[in-house]
Amino acid sequence: MTPCYAHDTCGEEHILRPPRSKTWPSHSHQLKIRRKQPVEALETPGLRSIFNGLVKRWRDETWHFSSLRKRISHPDYLKIIGMGTPAIPWILEELRKEPDYWFAALEGITREDPAPHTDGANRVRDAWLAWGERRGY
Repeated sequence: MTPCYAHDTCGEEHILRPPRSKTWPSHSHQLKIRRKQPVEALETPGLRSIFNGLVKRWRDETWHFSSLRKRISHPDYLKIIGMGTPAIPWILEELRKEPDYWFAALEGITREDPAPHTDGANRVRDAWLAWGERRGY
């Protein structure tokens, strides 16, 4: 079989292949791919203001939700989780001064649960704060 290009209409059965372009690189190592800078590479003061903005918007837009699932699936909450370990001390600080449902974010970032069989938000909060103190946060 001879290669058939999309613009050919010869009527015979051929293997369809795109036409060759001289502008497309033939080797993948010739492609330049932009990669996002890791969060840790960002300066902390700028990251802190981003965190504060996300927290404010998350609270403003979700305070009226009775469903925790809706609150923790909000895009700004997920962005806070995406900040990774730099956000841990700030989340713990938020938990100290104005308790809110930060437990899913902390579990998502740390992959730990210091209160697996604890009932009540205050006890879980206290367990996370103790966890943070043990680790120097």
